[in-house]
Amino acid sequence: MASQRRLGQENSASRTALMDGVESVLRDDGYAALSARTVAERAGLKHQLVYYYFQTMDDLLMATYRRHTDRVLERIELAFRAPRPLHAVWDVWSNPVDSRLNMEFLVMANHNEAIRAATIAIGEESRRVGLERIAQLLAPTKLDGAVFNPMAVMMAISSLGGIVGLESALGISGGHAETRAMVEWCLDQLEPEVAPGVAVAGKG
Repeated sequence: MASQRRLGQENSASRTALMDGVESVLRDDGYAALSARTVAERAGLKHQLVYYYFQTMDDLLMATYRRHTDRVLERIELAFRAPRPLHAVWDVWSNPVDSRLNMEFLVMANHNEAIRAATIAIGEESRRVGLERIAQLLAPTKLDGAVFNPMAVMMAISSLGGIVGLESALGISGGHAETRAMVEWCLDQLEPEVAPGVAVAGKG
């Protein structure tokens, strides 16, 4: 059996530039415009280098997608360290930054089984992140006899926030101010603003 050919170093600046090139093409021209040549041109490199650093174009796309999803998870994890984590997580999900990139990766998931599987995994993982922290926040909370489930709260934040962020990136704004006001009011009930000098529960 033929041995796998040797690839360029993973920490190479050129490898990173190729992944940056994928993101640039996706944002500006969409999934249909992706090719070794268009990505390399956007990165300022020769297209042959794509196959020096990656076995296939699919490997380049998957590496780029994993880097992107790692950034998303990192932002969510950092949000849960904020004084009011539910508000911070809402800001992450509803921010239109990179929504165009998210949309193109979703389109790609319809045609690429590996991207589809990774999309499912990141969707599940992003909703699990911080569930223990949410449970701590909601433990003493009971409004009008309703008990708030941590997963349901995370689902509401990520789903509504994702829609608002995506529509904002597309230029749709109808109902956004009202939706933001409603969500932020609900979050204020679950997570009141902390007065200066008051310790935050769960913070050491």
